[in-house]
Amino acid sequence: MRKLFASANRLSHPTDELLAPFARWLALEDLPQPERKTPRPFYRRAWCPRLTLWYLIGQRLSPHHPLAAVVADARRGGADALSRAKRPLSRCLRSSATTAFARARRRLPLAWVMTRFERLARALVEEPAASSATGLPVRLRDGSTLRLRPHGDIPRHFPPHRTARRQRDYWCVGRTVVAFGAERAGVLAARLGSLPCGEQALAVRLILPAGARAWYVGDRNFGVWRVVRATAQAGGQVWVRLTGVRAGRRAEGRPLRVGEERPVSWRPSRHDQGDRDLRRAAVTGRLVAVRVQRRGWRSEVLYRFTTLTDTAAYPPAWLAQQYGRRWRVEGDWRWVKSTLGLNPLEVKSADLARQEFYAGLMAYNLVRGLMRVAARAPGVVGERLSFTTARVVLWGALGVLWLNGVSARRRGAELRRICEEIGRARQPRRRKPRPSEPQAQYHVPNAFPALCGTRAQARRKLRQLTAKS
Repeated sequence: MRKLFASANRLSHPTDELLAPFARWLALEDLPQPERKTPRPFYRRAWCPRLTLWYLIGQRLSPHHPLAAVVADARRGGADALSRAKRPLSRCLRSSATTAFARARRRLPLAWVMTRFERLARALVEEPAASSATGLPVRLRDGSTLRLRPHGDIPRHFPPHRTARRQRDYWCVGRTVVAFGAERAGVLAARLGSLPCGEQALAVRLILPAGARAWYVGDRNFGVWRVVRATAQAGGQVWVRLTGVRAGRRAEGRPLRVGEERPVSWRPSRHDQGDRDLRRAAVTGRLVAVRVQRRGWRSEVLYRFTTLTDTAAYPPAWLAQQYGRRWRVEGDWRWVKSTLGLNPLEVKSADLARQEFYAGLMAYNLVRGLMRVAARAPGVVGERLSFTTARVVLWGALGVLWLNGVSARRRGAELRRICEEIGRARQPRRRKPRPSEPQAQYHVPNAFPALCGTRAQARRKLRQLTAKS
């Protein structure tokens, strides 16, 4: 695999230079071992960190996510080319039990997995600094939740929410905040926290430690002082939507007409929460009111705040166009949760939940990165490429890329074939517009009676009835 990178300049295909980082990461080249004080070093085990991390990523690329599918693929020799030991992994596995792989996942340090995710994001999906008119890379923020089963220490780290009856629900809930790159480049940063920790607090933790200068675009969940201040303190710019009440407070009682721009100094109030490393200082910017009209829908007035104070260089129409790209994040996050199988997370500890979360984002970045390379071909529109087909094509080609004895030229040709096949996998163009459906459904009667009391009390009652019978 290293010969492929050394000979990349000699190949005539224009995408060889773009595909070299993907080849390195698909083969896990230059992957250091994690630091761990244990009497038995990692490299003496059959499931070393190199193979364990890859199968954490491969679980999300594969259409089958159970651990049994991982062990079956390893026993067939699916990752023998990645093994640096004298005996390949397929010869070391004598049983189809998943115990060894489950223990190998628990041995992986979480900080090491997070570092691998951050380096992969910088290597594959980071855009140049001049990707926008502001001279800064664009980051689209979004927040969501993930469900987990109450196993092990998960209820302590990710407590379940309470129902309308003030009872604890069965599912534990984790809150996530993700920063996507512009033009569907991939996930550049992410944080997973508990439900009591709000999206604003996770966004501050996402921005301040990294210190990355970028232009952050977010919805009204991030239109609060602490998020705006964290972005300005990190040296970036912000463009967020505000609620009507918060915009009225920023306008200091003077009504803001549609189409008007007003310079404001956003000072923290006594209700604005702060963080440990966040300075309580004012943020200078401008407040913009824009009326949005969509055919078939009622018009709506949107209030937005930005730290780009130059009105001539950044007019409101251009800012509204940039904010319109943020809606794509909703669909991209759906691919991460549904197609890659991250919701719910079927794990039994909080550390494993975070590992699965970052491994799923690494798998997403690999697919999105190859889709970006495929979109460089003439006549290919990146927005119309199918993410599901790209994931299936990448997973099916890994067997050829990892075969022992395969020449570097064939590996390069296989990577180019993958990009060409992804470029042909386009979403269907609908001839007729899809009608809008009402957000309502028929009442379906419950097949079981209503639960009285807590679920634990119902279990004890059921055990008593079973013992009497």
